[in-house]
Amino acid sequence: MDIIDQYLGLWGVDVAVKKLRPHAQFELYNTTFTKWDDPTGTQPPTWEEINKQIEKDKKQWDTSHT
Repeated sequence: MDIIDQYLGLWGVDVAVKKLRPHAQFELYNTTFTKWDDPTGTQPPTWEEINKQIEKDKKQWDTSHT
C-alpha cells in the first residue's frame, strides 16, 4: 500500500494526481500543469480523471465514516 493510500481523509487535486500518477513530480497553476516530470513516461491525467478520483476518495471516506 502506498503512503498516499493511507490518508483516507484527504482528497483534492494534488492527492488525486499523486494517486493517479504516483511517480510524477508536477506543478499546477489553476488547471494547467506548468511542470510535469514522470520517469515512467506517462502524461498528466485529464481533469475528468482527476475529478473522478476526488469523488472516489470522498465516497471512500463517507463509506468508512457512516
